[in-house]
Amino acid sequence: MKQHKIGNTTLTTGAIGLGCNKLIDPTNPAMVEAANVALDLGITMFDGADMYGDGRCEEFFAKIIKPRRDEALIVSKFGVVRAADGGQGIETAPAYVHSACDASLRRLQMDHIDLYYQHRMNPAVPIEDTIGAMVELKQAGKIGAIGISNTTPDLIRRAHAVHPLAAVQMEYSLMERGVEAEILDVCKELGITFVAWGPLTYAFLSGRVKSPADLPAGDQFRRRQTRFTEAAIQHNAAMLAVLDDIAADHAATPSQIALAWCLQRPFDILPIPGSTSATHLRENAAAIEIVLSAAQIAALDRTFAPSVVKGNVAAA
Repeated sequence: MKQHKIGNTTLTTGAIGLGCNKLIDPTNPAMVEAANVALDLGITMFDGADMYGDGRCEEFFAKIIKPRRDEALIVSKFGVVRAADGGQGIETAPAYVHSACDASLRRLQMDHIDLYYQHRMNPAVPIEDTIGAMVELKQAGKIGAIGISNTTPDLIRRAHAVHPLAAVQMEYSLMERGVEAEILDVCKELGITFVAWGPLTYAFLSGRVKSPADLPAGDQFRRRQTRFTEAAIQHNAAMLAVLDDIAADHAATPSQIALAWCLQRPFDILPIPGSTSATHLRENAAAIEIVLSAAQIAALDRTFAPSVVKGNVAAA
């Protein structure tokens, strides 16, 4: 697979990464196969977090990815904590940053994390304090590079002033282009790689979600988003015809065209679609070879204009 240099570092990874929020069970044959097929294909960025599966994602990495550690770029995040009532809170104080990293390393059974993100922003803690603690982790050899996610242009600049950021991670896809307003330009200016989660809008761009009934009953992540209501799905589905037509021109799938669009933006973008399917991983990897014409990109930009899409942004 083509390699992608991670901004402001010497780290490299495949041009497409893997979102790992569902890779949490090392006894599940499909998940184990998916992880190994990803590495075989050159999908080497494994994007995890301490909150994914309440630590089980990192434990999955320990059991399944660690034997191939030299082939993988291990990513984790901190900052989202479980509250006493079962809900979620945000903690980014310096002392917590150190304890969270140590806990992640214990679950990972590794001596360092290649790229470590602040997962959520806590307005009660200055970003300078949090990044300062991450710099200490880097100096101690516990992490290799620093990133932040789900943030603002101002916080990116403030964090970067403390230590050059390797990556900023936020949702980005044909269906969610809010970061085009400012954030992508800031990342380009500062040499930061933009990591795009949700580049397929949770299977919607593949055409596999045609109504709320197509979502699993327990899938509260998608069901709480207004873009997966019946009205939003029916409205947005009309746009998929253009995606289908372009896919037919390339003998490709709609998902591959959506990923190719991400890869051909005028910014340093690394999409990380999530999957537990080896078949889908092979499909995603092949998207790297698709070259869209200027007319096709313009048609997609026009069809999926932010003013046209209905539904709200997720929170990962």
